[in-house]
Amino acid sequence: MPRGIGKLTSLETLSEFVVDKDGSHGGADLSELRLLNNLRGQLQIRNLGFVKNAKEKFKAANLKEKQHLRSLNLYWNADNDDDDDEKSLEDLQPHPNLKELWIRGWRGDAKFPSWLSLLTNLVKINIRDGNFKHNPSFAQLPCLKHLHIDNCTELQYMDDNSPKGSQGEAQSFFPSLKLLRLWDCPNMRSCWRTKKSIDDDSNEDDTTVMGTATTVFPCLSSLEIENCPLTSMPLYPSLDGELELKNTNSRPLKQTIKMNITSRTPSSSTSSLPLSKLKSFIVNSIEGLDTHTLDECLQHLTGLKTLEIRDCKEVDLEGMQWERLKNLSGLRIDNIPKLVSLPIGLRHLVQLKTLGIRNCSALRSPFPVFQHLTFLEYFSISNCKELELSAAGIQIFQDHTSLRFLGLENIPKCWHLPEWLQHLTNLQELYLIDLPNLTSLPDEMRCLTNLQILEIGRIPELEERCRKDIGADWHKIAHIPIIQLYQVGPSLLFI
Repeated sequence: MPRGIGKLTSLETLSEFVVDKDGSHGGADLSELRLLNNLRGQLQIRNLGFVKNAKEKFKAANLKEKQHLRSLNLYWNADNDDDDDEKSLEDLQPHPNLKELWIRGWRGDAKFPSWLSLLTNLVKINIRDGNFKHNPSFAQLPCLKHLHIDNCTELQYMDDNSPKGSQGEAQSFFPSLKLLRLWDCPNMRSCWRTKKSIDDDSNEDDTTVMGTATTVFPCLSSLEIENCPLTSMPLYPSLDGELELKNTNSRPLKQTIKMNITSRTPSSSTSSLPLSKLKSFIVNSIEGLDTHTLDECLQHLTGLKTLEIRDCKEVDLEGMQWERLKNLSGLRIDNIPKLVSLPIGLRHLVQLKTLGIRNCSALRSPFPVFQHLTFLEYFSISNCKELELSAAGIQIFQDHTSLRFLGLENIPKCWHLPEWLQHLTNLQELYLIDLPNLTSLPDEMRCLTNLQILEIGRIPELEERCRKDIGADWHKIAHIPIIQLYQVGPSLLFI
């Protein structure tokens, strides 16, 4: 930043302030922010780790007088070599009018600043790459709608206060929160500070564990938990957006689906199943999740639109009931070792438009359930080494005029493209990737008159046969507007 910027006391827009590493460039220091109290909108301060005499300079920035700022981003640099023991976030206190706060890369004091709970107008908080051990008690911030905590590897809990209330009296936790993301916090086992140890091996999955029966997120719409071993947290029966659980514990999910929800209006009282309004559910490598638990959960998800099941080694999809997922439009299955064939119960998914299957080493055939999926528009299958695409699908695919996207990747037993391909008359995109035994294309390719994109990757022999004008198979594909051939390239997108 140019030195002297602090003299522009009427300045209203300063989106970024970058601290020099050693001051050798003659740049401004933080004290030049002191009189810039007319700043509006967003202020992003970068390289805070390079600030010398941090306590003095942080105070000199005078952030608490900048009443017009709406968003404040405080970024420490990744290569921070500052050893100033006096540095503290306490000296970077902003004005209470602030709406959004971002803190990234803080490696100093493990305590959150006390002023954070005073920012009662905050709508969004984003904390990343910090060494905080626990959050302050800001769970009662009245306006907070978005909270994202990422890569805080020392964080142990979110709130100093234990849950209160008695059985049947729900206590709000984050009363206005709509979106909560907790990513990569490997030491976070509870939302609350507690002296009681949490036993991962406990079979106690009822809703009274750790007091969570009386604590809920009243307004939460979407929840994402990744790489956080949470076993004790508020329940979330009213989610109506997305629920993504990756490498975490199944206990809160089990507790949530056992809840009874009663919503009261002045004229009526109605009950509904927990998570019945959820639109998207992603479950990935969840400790303690078996077929029974996942099946019980899916029975509640009557409004679900998209479902992803990944890395669930104890789940047998064949043993599950799919009837209640009639609104499902997208299904993705990844790394389910027990999957030998697609469950016949999928025939109930009459609105399914997108189906992606990947890394299912035992899968042998996607048939015969396909004859019921007549609305399917996108289908990809990859890394299924036992899969055989045989002529058994000819009759089935005669009804699949809606299919527009087909992707086949890393299927060693694909010796030739199946004859049913000719029936996909509305197919627009075809991706053939890493099919080592596919040496030629069938004559039926000429039937695909609506095909716009053909991509062939990592199939050297086939690539040679598809060379423009000179390849042996060129006449079969010459009508396709876009043809891409490559030997090294990206894997098929998991649609």
